[in-house]
Formats: sequence, structure tokens, C-alpha cells
Amino acid sequence: MDPAPASPNAYQQMLSFFDPRTWTAPFAPQALSQPILPGWTFGNVISVTEKNSGSPETERDIVSEYSYGRQLGRLTQALATLIEERPQGLPPKKSFAELMELRDSIEAIKLRGAQSRLQRLESDLATLKAEAPQDYRRIAAALAADAGTTG
Repeated sequence: MDPAPASPNAYQQMLSFFDPRTWTAPFAPQALSQPILPGWTFGNVISVTEKNSGSPETERDIVSEYSYGRQLGRLTQALATLIEERPQGLPPKKSFAELMELRDSIEAIKLRGAQSRLQRLESDLATLKAEAPQDYRRIAAALAADAGTTG
């Protein structure tokens, strides 16, 4: 008696076991897609997409050269200058005072950041002096020369 003939798909079914295109895992996504022009996010707060910008690509290019902080800083400085040049004797404006307080607060934050960076620099220089004195002397000489030329 001959063995039972295998169904025509049995061989293909067996081979498909070794075909990675047929493998699935319950934890893996079954479909993957990636947009060609995805929106981008600013500081996890602002998402710039086609829905809220006429040209997200242009906005991205602008922000890559002039951050929102730099743009707002220039506007704030221009407004502060206009407020400071305002004729004396006019009644005070709460919004002007609030803008000036905001500007002063931002400047204080910038100063704290600069002081923190200087402390890190001092620490890094001390480490360099201890661990690589030749590099330390080279950098110290360059800084001294620069300090002599810039006064």
C-alpha cells in the first residue's frame, strides 16, 4: 500500500516555516509606515505640521538658523528699547512692566547658566592640569595670549 499522497500545499507550507517574511511576533507591529514629511516638535510643546503652518519646511530652516529663543529675545529687546524711550509722565502700563520683569528674569537665568558653565570649565581645567599638564599649559598659554590681545 502506498503512503497517502501529500497535499500539493504541504511542501510549500513546510518551506514557509523557514521564510522570514511569514514570521510574526505578538510584540512587533504588523504594519510599519513612516511619513515622508513628518511634523517636528519644538521642546515637546509645539508640534509644527502642515495643519498649523503654511510651510513647516521653511519654519524648520528658519529655526535651525534662528531659534525661537533668539527670535523672541530680539523682539523683547526691541520692545524694551521702545518702552525705555517712552516719554516721561505717561501713565504706567502693567503689560510694559510685566515685559520688563520677564526680560530681567530671562537675563538672570542666562547669567546663572553662564556661571554654571564657568564652574564646569574651571573644574575641567583643574582635571586637565592634573591629568594632562602639557595640554593644560598649551590651553593656558593660548588663553593668556588671547586675554593680552583683547584687554
